[in-house]
Amino acid sequence: MSGLEAKAQYLAILADIAMAAAIRTHDSGYDFGTDSETYVPGGLRSRWLAAAGDGPLKQRVTSLASAVAAPMHGLSAERLVSAAGKYGIPLDPATAQGMADYFEAKRNAVLTYNR
Repeated sequence: MSGLEAKAQYLAILADIAMAAAIRTHDSGYDFGTDSETYVPGGLRSRWLAAAGDGPLKQRVTSLASAVAAPMHGLSAERLVSAAGKYGIPLDPATAQGMADYFEAKRNAVLTYNR
């Protein structure tokens, strides 16, 4: 997988985890319908947005998901796996480690640039 493909996959998985947390907050009975064989990164978010239509619920959930996603960039691989598992999103430890490494390198690059 190329770096661009990995970045897109990492961001889509992170968006799904954040979206799942936001959905669970506003719609506790929602069935995420994810399993390791049919899961596509970004699919949960896309599916919910398509079903939600327009309205205040969609706005509340997307706003909360955006707020949740930002601090998730700093999570360790173990915590990413735990957060994904909480919502039934399959995330293997190797991919989680790749995500954690990618986001850490991105933070370090910004810190180096700003010095």
